[in-house]
Amino acid sequence: MQARKDFGSSADSFFDSLNESLAPLAHGLRALIRKVLPEATESIKWGMPVYETEKLVCAIRPAANHVALQFYSGATDFWDPEGLLEGTGKRMRHVKIRCRADIRSDMFAAWLKQAAS
Repeated sequence: MQARKDFGSSADSFFDSLNESLAPLAHGLRALIRKVLPEATESIKWGMPVYETEKLVCAIRPAANHVALQFYSGATDFWDPEGLLEGTGKRMRHVKIRCRADIRSDMFAAWLKQAAS
């Protein structure tokens, strides 16, 4: 299998390529991740920005009408009283962001810290 040409590259071009409805949402998530996990690296993997510390933490995945904040290992243990997390995988979950109000900074920050620990 041939590696993706964008694998490991900077995420700036990814964010610059987003349409005007998704770009502000993705940029908001990026800013939050960088604030909460300044030590995390950001690079393109699987066609989307992926954030890592000593392990995979999260990714920002665009879709037609939303941007998903996708958490890796351990996300099934997150405290989620509002039932925002979706997915049926053994360890991964995601939350869909359709508008700026959907970015729950405090809750997402807690999830980011838990995912990185």
